Amino acid sequence: MSPSVLLALALSLQDPPDVTTLDLEDLLKARVATASRKDQPLLRVPAAVTVIRGDDLRRMGVRHLAEALRAVPGMQVARADANTWAVSARGFNSVVSNKLLVLVDGRSVYSPLHSGVFWEVQDTNLADIDRIEVIRGPGGALWGANAINGIVNVITRPATQTPGGLLQAGAGTEEKRFALARYGFAGGEDAAVRVWANHFAHDDAALGSDPDHQDHDEWFMSRGGVRLDARTGDRDRLFVTAEAYDGETREQTTHVLIPAAPTDPVSGAFNQWIDLRGGHLNVRWERTLGERSHLAVKAYYDHTVHSTEIWEAVLHTGDVEILHRFRPLAGHDLNWGVGYRHHIGDFRGRFPLDVDEEDRRLDIASVFVEDEVTLVEDRLSLTLGSRVEHNDFTGVEVQPNVRAAWTPDDRHMAWAAVTRAVRTPSVIDDDLRFAQQAIPGAPPTVVTLLGSDDFRSEELVAFEAGYRFRPHDLVSIDVAAFLNLYDDLRTQEPGAPFASNDPPPPHAVAPFVFDNKMAGRTWGAELSAHVQPAAGWLLHLGYAHLRMNLRLTEDSLDTRSEAAERQNPRHTAWIRSALDLPGGLELDVMGRYVSGLAAFDVDSYVEADVRLAWRDPASLFEVAVVGQNLARSSHEEFGPNPAGSARNEMERGVYLVLTWRF
Repeated sequence: MSPSVLLALALSLQDPPDVTTLDLEDLLKARVATASRKDQPLLRVPAAVTVIRGDDLRRMGVRHLAEALRAVPGMQVARADANTWAVSARGFNSVVSNKLLVLVDGRSVYSPLHSGVFWEVQDTNLADIDRIEVIRGPGGALWGANAINGIVNVITRPATQTPGGLLQAGAGTEEKRFALARYGFAGGEDAAVRVWANHFAHDDAALGSDPDHQDHDEWFMSRGGVRLDARTGDRDRLFVTAEAYDGETREQTTHVLIPAAPTDPVSGAFNQWIDLRGGHLNVRWERTLGERSHLAVKAYYDHTVHSTEIWEAVLHTGDVEILHRFRPLAGHDLNWGVGYRHHIGDFRGRFPLDVDEEDRRLDIASVFVEDEVTLVEDRLSLTLGSRVEHNDFTGVEVQPNVRAAWTPDDRHMAWAAVTRAVRTPSVIDDDLRFAQQAIPGAPPTVVTLLGSDDFRSEELVAFEAGYRFRPHDLVSIDVAAFLNLYDDLRTQEPGAPFASNDPPPPHAVAPFVFDNKMAGRTWGAELSAHVQPAAGWLLHLGYAHLRMNLRLTEDSLDTRSEAAERQNPRHTAWIRSALDLPGGLELDVMGRYVSGLAAFDVDSYVEADVRLAWRDPASLFEVAVVGQNLARSSHEEFGPNPAGSARNEMERGVYLVLTWRF
C-alpha cells in the first residue's frame, strides 16, 4: 500500500474533534461546498448557512435525518405521524413540501412526482455523515429549479476516514430496534472501501383523538451499500457509492367511495402497507488540471418504488453533469457546468388517486456559470451568476443571482444577495386526479382535484442579508434576514361540473383545477449563536421569526390555498448544551419551543431531549441512553397526513444504544 494511503488511514483512526473541544474560530473556518459549488471557509460564504457536523449528530441523539434539521434556524420541521415528516425552509411547510432541494453526496433525492422529498426513505447512516450543509434561501442559480427556499446537502465521509469495523445496536420505546454494521478496508493501491448494512423499526404514533391508543403508522427499513474512494497519482480522484433499500410503512387511510344509493357510505377507513424499495449508483471523477483549473464529472442512476394498494410510482432517474472551475483572469474565480437529467416514470393508480398519463418521460437540460470577482483582496467580493434550464413542462427557465461579501477582518463578515428562483411543475401539477369527497344524490357528486397542463412555474425573487462575527473568543453569532416575493403560486380553482362513469356508478364530477392565481411575500430573521462557557462545554442557541402574507388574484375563486400561511410557526427557538463530564461521561440537553399552527389548530409546545453517554478513553466503546420528547407524554406537531384518517401525537420515547469500534 502506498505511503499516502497509510498516512490517511492512520489519521482517520482518530475520531473527528468533539464539539466541546472545538475552538469557535474553527467553526468560522469550517469548509462549505454547497453555497458556491466549491470549498470555502464559512466566514467567506455570502449566504445563510448552517453546518451540522457528524459529531453534532452523535451528540444530539437523533436517529433520522429529518430530526437533525430541527437544529437549524429557519427550518420548519414537524412530524405528522410516525413515518411522515413536514420539512421546509422559510415557510410553505407541508408533508408534500415542494420548495426545498435535498442532496445526498450531490445526488438529488427530490421526486418529480410532487417536487418534494419522501423523507421516510432518506435513511442515510448518520454514523457515516461528515457534515450536513443547510442553505436557507434560494440556490437555483447553481443547483437548478426547486432549490427555491433552501438546500440540504448531506455529505458522507470518505472511505479513507472509516477503516476498521463499527457495530451499533439499540432498542427503545419508540425506536423499537435498530442495528448497523460497517467495515472499512484498503481496496488496493491508493484506494479504500466501506461496506455497511442497517435496519430499524419505529413504533406507531399516538392517536390525537385518544392518546392512550396507537395509530397504524409503523415504519421499517433495511439498507445496505458500498463506497469506494481512490486516487490515481496526484491529479485524479474517484468516488463511487452503490446502495439498495427495502422497507415499508403502515398507514390508516380514508378512501372516497361513490355511493350507488343515498344510504351507502361515502368513505371507508383502511389499514394499508406502503412498500418502499429502491437503490442508486453514484459516481464522481475529479481531475486537477493545473494550479488554477479543476474538472469534475459526476453521474448517477436512481431507482425508486413507492407502492400502496391504490397507487404505485416507479421512477428511474439518470443524471450526468460536467463541472469546471478555473481562474481566467486575476481577481476572477469562474465556475461553470452543463447537465442533463432524464426521468422515466411509471405512475399507476386507481380510484380515488390516479394520473391521466401513466408513462412519463421527463428531460431537464441546463447550463450555469458563476464568477466570483475580487474587488478588494481578502476584503470585498461580488458574485454574479445564472442558470439556464430547459424542462418539458414550461420550457426555458432563467435563474440569476447576485451576491456581495465584505470581510473587514477574520472575525467579521457581512453579505447581501438578490436571487430569482423557480419551482417547476411536477407530475401531480400536470395531470393529477384525486377524489377528495363524495356527496350522495341522484347522481352522486365527487369533488375531485385535477392537474392542469397549463400550470406554470412558481416564481421567487429573494432579497437577503446577513452578518456573522465573533464578538469574543468564546462567542460566535450568525444572523440573517430575508424578504421573499412570490408570484404564480399554486391555487385550486373550481371548474365546470361534468358527468363521468369512470369508475361506475355514473356520477357527476365537481372539479377543482390547479392554477397559478396567488402571490405573496414572506419575511423574517434567523439567529444562531455558539457560546463556550467553560472548557468541555458548548452551548448552541437558535431563534427564527417568520411572517407570511399570501393573496389571491382578483379572479381567483380558491378558498383553500391561503391557509398555507397558517401552516408555519411564527416563532421557533431552541438551545442545545453539550457538556463533557469526568470519567468519559457526556451530557447533552436540547430544549425547543415551536409556536402554534392556526391552520391545523395545533397548539404551541415546548419539548426537551436528553442524552447521557459514556465513552472509554480510546473511544472504542460507547453506551448512550437517549430520551426524546420528555416534557410531556405526547404532543401534536402538524396536521393530519392528507392520505391518513387521523391526527397523531408524537410520544415520549427512550432508547439505549451500544457502539463498538474495532
